[in-house]
Amino acid sequence: MDCIIADDSKIMRMLLSKIMSNFGYNVTEAENGDELLKNYMSIQPDLIISDWELPLIDGIDVLYSIRHDKKVKQPIFMFCAYAKDDNIISLALNSGADDFIMRPFDEDIIASKLKMAILIAKGLI
Repeated sequence: MDCIIADDSKIMRMLLSKIMSNFGYNVTEAENGDELLKNYMSIQPDLIISDWELPLIDGIDVLYSIRHDKKVKQPIFMFCAYAKDDNIISLALNSGADDFIMRPFDEDIIASKLKMAILIAKGLI
């Protein structure tokens, strides 16, 4: 399974890439929203984990673009960010994100959110 990790912080990309690799994902990293969209079009991943604020194109605008593209498979899309207020989480989920991972996090939190998102995507919940 393929996953794209998008964050302008190299350390955060490395941390999430390590976790997702441990879960068996083939990981591609993107450091800005433009790179995320280009990788999405070429890879068509099963999962995207994106920061909310990305250079060039914000994460929410990337989400809008992906959710409005009905010609390709829709990945599970999760934001991973510091939630400055509850409105950000509500906006993300109401805009089509499958979940929101609040920082700080650990591997167990990622695992539980990923498991739930996969069950929902398969229609098992």
